Amino acid sequence: MVENYKPNEYSIVKKWGKKVSERGFTQIPIYLLNINRFLSSDFKLKPTELMVLFHLVSTWWKVDENPFPSMATLAVRCGVSSRQVQRSINKLDSLGFISRKSRKQQKMILSNSYSMKPLVLILSAIAEEFPTEYPRKVTKEDKEKISSKIEDILNSFEYSET
Repeated sequence: MVENYKPNEYSIVKKWGKKVSERGFTQIPIYLLNINRFLSSDFKLKPTELMVLFHLVSTWWKVDENPFPSMATLAVRCGVSSRQVQRSINKLDSLGFISRKSRKQQKMILSNSYSMKPLVLILSAIAEEFPTEYPRKVTKEDKEKISSKIEDILNSFEYSET
């Protein structure tokens, strides 16, 4: 950290203090924090699935490199069992929020990596529908429209990945 740094009213240091902010922070888009508001019941995420998704996002440091935390790491960070993490990952993958990829190195199996591209496309579709306003109410029709867009995104993503 720079010695002469003076935090302004928006800085993390000013809000959380030096000790907390020095450990690091994660950028999570508001659309992701509020994602369930925009989704139909078919796509809604449970609290554990959201927590696992937030922790996956927190390990995604570079745009062109997929995060690859182990199930055990995610379990410790989320405060749940490895099995609960595995179920959440399976659900996120089957819904199309992430794309799981196996990794190997010299015949040794490594932790999976997770593409965040589907999530980025989904959040972009939501942002397109609600660009500058924070809706007080998201109607059933809005949710169905966004769910339809998500299905289109996921179908096109599947074809581009193969």
